[in-house]
Amino acid sequence: MNVNLRNELESSNIESFALFIIFGLTWLGFGTYIAGFITLFFIFSLFFRRKREFISAFFQDRPFSILLFLFVLNNVVSSLLSIEKTESALLSLVWFLMIFIPMSYVRFSLNKKNDFFMRRIVPVSFYASMIILLYLLVMFLKNTFTSGLFFGRYSFYFLGPATTPDTIVMLSGIGYGFLRQKEKSAYRWLGFLYILFCIFGSMLTYDRGGFIAIFVVSIILLSSDFKRLLIFFGLIGVAVYLILTVSSLQPLRHLFDFFYSAQSIERLKNVEQFAAFRSAWGIIRDHWLMGVGTNNFSAFSKQYGIGKWYAYAHNFVLQFWAENGLFGMVFGLSMIGMLIFRWLKSLRRYEYRHIAFGVGASFTGMLIGNLTNSTIWIVKIALPFWLLAGVINAVYLTTREKSTKLNTFIK
Repeated sequence: MNVNLRNELESSNIESFALFIIFGLTWLGFGTYIAGFITLFFIFSLFFRRKREFISAFFQDRPFSILLFLFVLNNVVSSLLSIEKTESALLSLVWFLMIFIPMSYVRFSLNKKNDFFMRRIVPVSFYASMIILLYLLVMFLKNTFTSGLFFGRYSFYFLGPATTPDTIVMLSGIGYGFLRQKEKSAYRWLGFLYILFCIFGSMLTYDRGGFIAIFVVSIILLSSDFKRLLIFFGLIGVAVYLILTVSSLQPLRHLFDFFYSAQSIERLKNVEQFAAFRSAWGIIRDHWLMGVGTNNFSAFSKQYGIGKWYAYAHNFVLQFWAENGLFGMVFGLSMIGMLIFRWLKSLRRYEYRHIAFGVGASFTGMLIGNLTNSTIWIVKIALPFWLLAGVINAVYLTTREKSTKLNTFIK
Protein backbone atom coordinates (compact mmCIF):
# COMPACT_ATOMS: atom_id res chain seq x y z
CA MET A 1 0.00 0.00 0.00
CA ASN A 2 2.82 2.43 0.79
CA VAL A 3 3.84 3.06 -2.80
CA ASN A 4 4.58 6.38 -4.45
CA LEU A 5 1.25 7.40 -5.96
CA ARG A 6 2.83 9.29 -8.86
CA ASN A 7 4.73 6.23 -10.00
CA GLU A 8 1.65 4.06 -9.75
CA LEU A 9 -0.49 6.45 -11.77
CA GLU A 10 1.95 6.06 -14.63
CA SER A 11 0.91 2.42 -14.93
CA SER A 12 -2.82 2.74 -14.20
CA ASN A 13 -3.75 6.40 -14.67
CA ILE A 14 -6.71 5.76 -16.98
CA GLU A 15 -8.35 3.26 -14.64
CA SER A 16 -7.78 5.35 -11.51
CA PHE A 17 -9.01 8.63 -12.96
CA ALA A 18 -11.99 6.85 -14.52
CA LEU A 19 -12.94 5.63 -11.05
CA PHE A 20 -12.54 9.17 -9.73
CA ILE A 21 -14.84 10.59 -12.41
CA ILE A 22 -17.42 7.84 -11.92
CA PHE A 23 -17.65 8.51 -8.19
CA GLY A 24 -18.23 12.17 -8.97
CA LEU A 25 -20.97 11.38 -11.48
CA THR A 26 -22.60 9.06 -8.97
CA TRP A 27 -22.97 11.91 -6.47
CA LEU A 28 -24.48 14.24 -9.07
CA GLY A 29 -27.51 12.33 -10.30
CA PHE A 30 -28.06 13.86 -13.71
CA GLY A 31 -31.34 12.19 -14.54
CA THR A 32 -32.91 8.76 -14.44
CA TYR A 33 -30.44 7.00 -16.71
CA ILE A 34 -27.20 8.07 -15.06
CA ALA A 35 -26.39 4.51 -13.97
CA GLY A 36 -26.78 3.33 -17.56
CA PHE A 37 -24.39 5.99 -18.81
CA ILE A 38 -21.92 5.17 -16.04
CA THR A 39 -22.10 1.49 -16.96
CA LEU A 40 -21.39 2.34 -20.59
CA PHE A 41 -18.44 4.41 -19.46
CA PHE A 42 -17.18 1.42 -17.50
CA ILE A 43 -17.58 -0.89 -20.49
CA PHE A 44 -15.81 1.61 -22.76
CA SER A 45 -12.91 1.81 -20.29
CA LEU A 46 -12.45 -1.95 -20.52
CA PHE A 47 -10.94 -1.49 -23.95
CA PHE A 48 -8.02 0.41 -22.50
CA ARG A 49 -4.79 -1.37 -21.71
CA ARG A 50 -4.64 -3.83 -18.80
CA LYS A 51 -8.23 -4.87 -19.45
CA ARG A 52 -7.35 -8.50 -18.78
CA GLU A 53 -6.08 -7.62 -15.33
CA PHE A 54 -9.21 -5.60 -14.71
CA ILE A 55 -11.51 -8.49 -15.60
CA SER A 56 -9.46 -11.10 -13.76
CA ALA A 57 -9.49 -8.91 -10.62
CA PHE A 58 -13.11 -9.91 -10.14
CA PHE A 59 -13.09 -13.51 -11.30
CA GLN A 60 -10.12 -14.39 -9.10
CA ASP A 61 -12.65 -14.13 -6.29
CA ARG A 62 -14.34 -17.42 -7.12
CA PRO A 63 -16.90 -17.70 -4.28
CA PHE A 64 -18.46 -14.31 -4.99
CA SER A 65 -18.24 -14.61 -8.78
CA ILE A 66 -19.99 -18.02 -8.63
CA LEU A 67 -22.78 -16.57 -6.47
CA LEU A 68 -23.20 -13.65 -8.85
CA PHE A 69 -23.31 -16.00 -11.84
CA LEU A 70 -25.99 -18.16 -10.17
CA PHE A 71 -27.95 -15.06 -9.17
CA VAL A 72 -27.97 -13.65 -12.71
CA LEU A 73 -28.64 -17.06 -14.32
CA ASN A 74 -31.65 -17.58 -12.07
CA ASN A 75 -32.91 -14.08 -12.87
CA VAL A 76 -32.56 -14.63 -16.62
CA VAL A 77 -34.48 -17.92 -16.41
CA SER A 78 -37.12 -16.26 -14.24
CA SER A 79 -37.40 -13.41 -16.73
CA LEU A 80 -37.70 -15.73 -19.73
CA LEU A 81 -40.77 -17.25 -18.07
CA SER A 82 -42.35 -13.82 -17.47
CA ILE A 83 -44.68 -11.65 -19.51
CA GLU A 84 -41.95 -9.27 -20.78
CA LYS A 85 -39.40 -11.92 -21.70
CA THR A 86 -36.86 -10.01 -23.79
CA GLU A 87 -36.77 -6.75 -21.85
CA SER A 88 -36.77 -8.50 -18.48
CA ALA A 89 -33.96 -10.90 -19.45
CA LEU A 90 -31.83 -8.04 -20.82
CA LEU A 91 -32.29 -6.11 -17.58
CA SER A 92 -31.12 -9.17 -15.66
CA LEU A 93 -27.92 -9.12 -17.72
CA VAL A 94 -27.57 -5.37 -17.10
CA TRP A 95 -27.65 -6.10 -13.38
CA PHE A 96 -24.68 -8.41 -13.83
CA LEU A 97 -22.74 -5.43 -15.21
CA MET A 98 -24.08 -3.13 -12.48
CA ILE A 99 -22.62 -5.43 -9.83
CA PHE A 100 -19.55 -6.85 -11.56
CA ILE A 101 -18.10 -3.65 -13.04
CA PRO A 102 -18.05 -1.31 -10.01
CA MET A 103 -16.82 -4.07 -7.70
CA SER A 104 -14.06 -5.02 -10.12
CA TYR A 105 -13.08 -1.39 -10.61
CA VAL A 106 -12.67 -0.76 -6.90
CA ARG A 107 -10.72 -3.99 -6.59
CA PHE A 108 -8.43 -2.85 -9.39
CA SER A 109 -7.87 0.57 -7.82
CA LEU A 110 -7.60 -0.62 -4.22
CA ASN A 111 -4.89 -3.27 -4.35
CA LYS A 112 -1.40 -3.84 -3.03
CA LYS A 113 0.16 -1.57 -5.66
CA ASN A 114 -2.33 1.26 -5.92
CA ASP A 115 -3.95 3.11 -3.03
CA PHE A 116 -5.46 5.82 -5.23
CA PHE A 117 -8.86 5.02 -3.76
CA MET A 118 -7.83 5.81 -0.18
CA ARG A 119 -5.58 8.73 -1.06
CA ARG A 120 -7.93 10.55 -3.42
CA ILE A 121 -11.45 9.14 -3.57
CA VAL A 122 -12.06 9.10 0.19
CA PRO A 123 -11.13 12.77 0.83
CA VAL A 124 -13.27 13.90 -2.11
CA SER A 125 -16.14 11.83 -0.68
CA PHE A 126 -15.85 13.74 2.59
CA TYR A 127 -15.80 17.13 0.88
CA ALA A 128 -18.74 16.15 -1.32
CA SER A 129 -20.80 15.17 1.73
CA MET A 130 -20.00 18.51 3.38
CA ILE A 131 -21.14 20.39 0.26
CA ILE A 132 -24.43 18.47 0.24
CA LEU A 133 -25.04 18.98 3.96
CA LEU A 134 -24.15 22.68 3.86
CA TYR A 135 -26.50 23.16 0.93
CA LEU A 136 -29.36 21.56 2.90
CA LEU A 137 -28.54 23.71 5.94
CA VAL A 138 -28.42 26.93 3.91
CA MET A 139 -31.76 26.16 2.26
CA PHE A 140 -33.30 25.35 5.65
CA LEU A 141 -32.04 28.59 7.22
CA LYS A 142 -33.08 30.60 4.18
CA ASN A 143 -36.64 29.29 4.35
CA THR A 144 -36.72 29.68 8.13
CA PHE A 145 -35.77 33.38 8.02
CA THR A 146 -37.94 34.23 5.01
CA SER A 147 -41.07 32.13 5.52
CA GLY A 148 -40.69 30.81 9.06
CA LEU A 149 -40.57 27.19 10.16
CA PHE A 150 -42.82 25.05 8.01
CA PHE A 151 -43.21 21.58 6.56
CA GLY A 152 -40.76 20.90 3.76
CA ARG A 153 -38.70 18.16 2.17
CA TYR A 154 -35.21 19.36 1.38
CA SER A 155 -32.92 17.78 -1.19
CA PHE A 156 -29.65 18.56 -2.89
CA TYR A 157 -30.37 20.20 -6.24
CA PHE A 158 -28.47 17.73 -8.42
CA LEU A 159 -29.57 14.63 -6.51
CA GLY A 160 -33.29 15.06 -5.97
CA PRO A 161 -35.50 13.87 -3.07
CA ALA A 162 -35.05 10.14 -3.73
CA THR A 163 -31.25 10.11 -3.97
CA THR A 164 -30.17 12.72 -1.40
CA PRO A 165 -30.84 10.63 1.76
CA ASP A 166 -29.07 7.57 0.32
CA THR A 167 -26.10 9.68 -0.71
CA ILE A 168 -25.83 11.07 2.83
CA VAL A 169 -25.86 7.54 4.21
CA MET A 170 -23.24 6.37 1.71
CA LEU A 171 -20.86 9.26 2.37
CA SER A 172 -21.41 9.52 6.13
CA GLY A 173 -19.38 6.42 6.98
CA ILE A 174 -16.61 7.29 4.53
CA GLY A 175 -16.38 10.83 5.91
CA TYR A 176 -16.29 9.66 9.53
CA GLY A 177 -13.58 7.14 8.69
CA PHE A 178 -11.59 9.85 6.90
CA LEU A 179 -11.60 12.01 10.04
CA ARG A 180 -10.93 9.16 12.46
CA GLN A 181 -8.05 7.85 10.37
CA LYS A 182 -6.06 10.86 11.60
CA GLU A 183 -5.69 9.05 14.97
CA LYS A 184 -5.86 12.27 17.01
CA SER A 185 -8.25 13.00 19.85
CA ALA A 186 -9.41 16.26 18.26
CA TYR A 187 -10.54 14.38 15.16
CA ARG A 188 -12.75 12.14 17.30
CA TRP A 189 -14.79 15.20 18.22
CA LEU A 190 -14.78 16.38 14.61
CA GLY A 191 -16.05 12.98 13.55
CA PHE A 192 -18.74 13.16 16.23
CA LEU A 193 -19.88 16.62 15.07
CA TYR A 194 -19.84 15.39 11.48
CA ILE A 195 -22.19 12.52 12.38
CA LEU A 196 -24.58 14.96 14.10
CA PHE A 197 -24.49 17.10 10.96
CA CYS A 198 -25.36 14.03 8.85
CA ILE A 199 -28.27 13.20 11.18
CA PHE A 200 -29.65 16.73 10.85
CA GLY A 201 -29.23 16.70 7.07
CA SER A 202 -31.02 13.36 6.85
CA MET A 203 -33.90 14.70 8.96
CA LEU A 204 -34.33 17.57 6.52
CA THR A 205 -34.77 15.14 3.63
CA TYR A 206 -37.86 13.75 5.38
CA ASP A 207 -37.17 10.19 4.27
CA ARG A 208 -38.04 7.34 6.65
CA GLY A 209 -35.63 4.79 5.22
CA GLY A 210 -32.83 7.34 4.97
CA PHE A 211 -33.26 8.52 8.55
CA ILE A 212 -33.37 4.97 9.92
CA ALA A 213 -30.27 4.11 7.90
CA ILE A 214 -28.25 7.14 9.09
CA PHE A 215 -29.32 6.49 12.69
CA VAL A 216 -28.05 2.90 12.42
CA VAL A 217 -24.82 4.12 10.80
CA SER A 218 -24.30 6.60 13.66
CA ILE A 219 -24.74 3.92 16.32
CA ILE A 220 -22.33 1.57 14.54
CA LEU A 221 -19.70 4.27 14.09
CA LEU A 222 -19.91 5.36 17.73
CA SER A 223 -20.16 1.82 19.13
CA SER A 224 -16.43 1.80 19.93
CA ASP A 225 -16.63 5.23 21.60
CA PHE A 226 -18.95 4.72 24.57
CA LYS A 227 -18.56 8.28 25.89
CA ARG A 228 -19.65 9.95 22.67
CA LEU A 229 -22.35 7.36 22.08
CA LEU A 230 -23.98 8.38 25.39
CA ILE A 231 -23.65 12.05 24.44
CA PHE A 232 -25.22 11.24 21.08
CA PHE A 233 -28.28 9.61 22.66
CA GLY A 234 -28.53 12.47 25.14
CA LEU A 235 -28.49 15.13 22.41
CA ILE A 236 -31.03 13.24 20.31
CA GLY A 237 -33.31 12.92 23.36
CA VAL A 238 -33.04 16.62 24.19
CA ALA A 239 -33.70 17.60 20.57
CA VAL A 240 -36.81 15.43 20.37
CA TYR A 241 -38.11 16.78 23.69
CA LEU A 242 -37.62 20.42 22.66
CA ILE A 243 -39.24 19.94 19.27
CA LEU A 244 -42.29 18.28 20.81
CA THR A 245 -42.73 20.75 23.69
CA VAL A 246 -41.40 24.22 22.77
CA SER A 247 -44.13 26.13 20.96
CA SER A 248 -41.76 27.99 18.61
CA LEU A 249 -40.39 24.65 17.41
CA GLN A 250 -43.76 23.00 16.84
CA PRO A 251 -43.52 23.29 13.03
CA LEU A 252 -40.55 20.92 13.19
CA ARG A 253 -42.73 18.15 14.58
CA HIS A 254 -43.17 16.84 11.04
CA LEU A 255 -39.59 15.55 11.29
CA PHE A 256 -40.79 13.00 13.84
CA ASP A 257 -44.45 12.58 12.91
CA PHE A 258 -43.74 9.62 10.69
CA PHE A 259 -42.41 7.74 13.75
CA TYR A 260 -44.88 8.44 16.54
CA SER A 261 -48.07 9.88 15.04
CA ALA A 262 -51.05 7.52 14.95
CA GLN A 263 -52.37 9.39 11.91
CA SER A 264 -49.10 8.96 10.02
CA ILE A 265 -49.01 5.23 10.82
CA GLU A 266 -52.55 4.87 9.50
CA ARG A 267 -51.63 6.73 6.31
CA LEU A 268 -48.56 4.53 5.95
CA LYS A 269 -50.65 1.36 6.20
CA ASN A 270 -53.03 2.54 3.52
CA VAL A 271 -51.02 4.33 0.89
CA GLU A 272 -47.31 3.68 1.18
CA GLN A 273 -44.90 0.92 2.21
CA PHE A 274 -47.44 -1.45 3.77
CA ALA A 275 -49.52 -1.45 0.61
CA ALA A 276 -46.40 -2.29 -1.38
CA PHE A 277 -45.62 -5.07 1.12
CA ARG A 278 -49.08 -6.54 0.59
CA SER A 279 -48.59 -6.43 -3.15
CA ALA A 280 -45.25 -8.20 -2.82
CA TRP A 281 -46.67 -10.92 -0.58
CA GLY A 282 -49.49 -11.47 -3.04
CA ILE A 283 -47.02 -11.92 -5.89
CA ILE A 284 -44.86 -14.24 -3.76
CA ARG A 285 -47.87 -16.35 -2.80
CA ASP A 286 -48.72 -16.99 -6.46
CA HIS A 287 -45.18 -17.01 -7.92
CA TRP A 288 -43.04 -18.12 -4.99
CA LEU A 289 -40.62 -20.35 -6.91
CA MET A 290 -39.62 -18.37 -10.03
CA GLY A 291 -41.08 -14.93 -9.42
CA VAL A 292 -42.51 -12.64 -12.10
CA GLY A 293 -39.22 -11.60 -13.74
CA THR A 294 -36.79 -8.72 -13.31
CA ASN A 295 -38.43 -5.26 -13.34
CA ASN A 296 -41.93 -6.75 -13.61
CA PHE A 297 -43.10 -5.93 -10.08
CA SER A 298 -44.95 -2.85 -11.30
CA ALA A 299 -46.89 -4.89 -13.86
CA PHE A 300 -48.33 -7.10 -11.12
CA SER A 301 -48.50 -4.85 -8.05
CA LYS A 302 -51.87 -3.29 -8.84
CA GLN A 303 -53.52 -6.72 -8.90
CA TYR A 304 -52.48 -7.34 -5.29
CA GLY A 305 -52.49 -3.83 -3.82
CA ILE A 306 -55.25 -1.42 -2.93
CA GLY A 307 -55.74 -0.02 -6.39
CA LYS A 308 -52.52 1.96 -6.61
CA TRP A 309 -49.56 1.24 -8.90
CA TYR A 310 -46.30 0.40 -7.11
CA ALA A 311 -43.00 0.18 -8.97
CA TYR A 312 -41.04 -1.48 -6.16
CA ALA A 313 -41.74 -3.63 -3.14
CA HIS A 314 -40.09 -1.14 -0.73
CA ASN A 315 -38.18 -4.03 0.84
CA PHE A 316 -35.14 -5.53 -0.86
CA VAL A 317 -35.84 -9.07 0.42
CA LEU A 318 -39.40 -9.01 -0.89
CA GLN A 319 -38.16 -7.42 -4.10
CA PHE A 320 -35.69 -10.27 -4.73
CA TRP A 321 -38.31 -12.90 -3.97
CA ALA A 322 -41.27 -11.37 -5.84
CA GLU A 323 -39.36 -10.69 -9.05
CA ASN A 324 -36.85 -13.54 -9.19
CA GLY A 325 -38.33 -16.24 -7.01
CA LEU A 326 -37.03 -18.24 -4.07
CA PHE A 327 -33.59 -18.93 -5.53
CA GLY A 328 -33.13 -15.32 -6.62
CA MET A 329 -33.73 -14.24 -3.04
CA VAL A 330 -31.38 -16.92 -1.65
CA PHE A 331 -28.53 -16.07 -4.04
CA GLY A 332 -29.02 -12.32 -3.59
CA LEU A 333 -29.00 -12.54 0.20
CA SER A 334 -26.02 -14.91 0.07
CA MET A 335 -23.96 -12.31 -1.80
CA ILE A 336 -24.88 -9.63 0.72
CA GLY A 337 -24.25 -11.98 3.65
CA MET A 338 -20.82 -12.86 2.26
CA LEU A 339 -19.92 -9.18 2.05
CA ILE A 340 -20.96 -8.55 5.66
CA PHE A 341 -18.91 -11.56 6.78
CA ARG A 342 -15.87 -10.36 4.85
CA TRP A 343 -16.20 -6.86 6.27
CA LEU A 344 -16.17 -8.14 9.85
CA LYS A 345 -13.34 -10.58 9.18
CA SER A 346 -10.93 -8.13 7.54
CA LEU A 347 -11.73 -5.03 9.55
CA ARG A 348 -8.97 -5.13 12.15
CA ARG A 349 -6.25 -6.24 9.76
CA TYR A 350 -6.53 -3.38 7.29
CA GLU A 351 -4.18 -0.39 7.24
CA TYR A 352 -7.05 2.10 6.78
CA ARG A 353 -9.24 0.36 9.33
CA HIS A 354 -11.31 3.42 10.28
CA ILE A 355 -12.26 4.08 6.66
CA ALA A 356 -13.07 0.40 6.17
CA PHE A 357 -15.18 0.52 9.34
CA GLY A 358 -17.07 3.55 8.03
CA VAL A 359 -17.69 1.97 4.63
CA GLY A 360 -19.09 -1.17 6.26
CA ALA A 361 -21.28 0.93 8.55
CA SER A 362 -22.77 2.78 5.56
CA PHE A 363 -23.26 -0.52 3.73
CA THR A 364 -25.10 -2.00 6.74
CA GLY A 365 -27.15 1.17 7.23
CA MET A 366 -28.26 1.14 3.59
CA LEU A 367 -29.31 -2.50 3.97
CA ILE A 368 -31.42 -1.76 7.05
CA GLY A 369 -32.90 1.31 5.38
CA ASN A 370 -33.85 -0.89 2.43
CA LEU A 371 -36.17 -2.90 4.63
CA THR A 372 -38.60 -0.06 3.89
CA ASN A 373 -37.16 0.89 0.52
CA SER A 374 -35.71 -0.64 -2.64
CA THR A 375 -32.89 1.72 -3.57
CA ILE A 376 -30.32 -1.06 -3.97
CA TRP A 377 -32.52 -2.46 -6.75
CA ILE A 378 -33.31 0.77 -8.61
CA VAL A 379 -30.94 1.21 -11.54
CA LYS A 380 -30.50 4.96 -11.26
CA ILE A 381 -29.35 4.97 -7.62
CA ALA A 382 -28.10 1.43 -6.94
CA LEU A 383 -24.51 2.05 -8.03
CA PRO A 384 -23.38 3.69 -4.73
CA PHE A 385 -24.43 0.56 -2.84
CA TRP A 386 -22.38 -1.73 -5.07
CA LEU A 387 -19.43 0.63 -4.97
CA LEU A 388 -19.48 0.28 -1.18
CA ALA A 389 -19.72 -3.48 -1.68
CA GLY A 390 -16.68 -3.24 -3.92
CA VAL A 391 -14.68 -1.45 -1.23
CA ILE A 392 -15.58 -4.11 1.35
CA ASN A 393 -14.61 -6.89 -1.03
CA ALA A 394 -11.37 -5.22 -2.08
CA VAL A 395 -10.34 -4.65 1.53
CA TYR A 396 -10.98 -8.31 2.33
CA LEU A 397 -9.03 -9.60 -0.69
CA THR A 398 -6.16 -7.20 -0.03
CA THR A 399 -5.80 -8.24 3.61
CA ARG A 400 -6.09 -11.92 2.65
CA GLU A 401 -3.27 -11.56 0.13
CA LYS A 402 -1.07 -9.86 2.71
CA SER A 403 -1.84 -12.55 5.28
CA THR A 404 -1.05 -15.33 2.80
CA LYS A 405 2.28 -13.76 1.86
CA LEU A 406 3.18 -13.21 5.52
CA ASN A 407 2.45 -16.84 6.38
CA THR A 408 4.49 -18.00 3.39
CA PHE A 409 7.41 -15.80 4.45
CA ILE A 410 7.31 -17.13 8.03
CA LYS A 411 7.31 -20.72 6.84
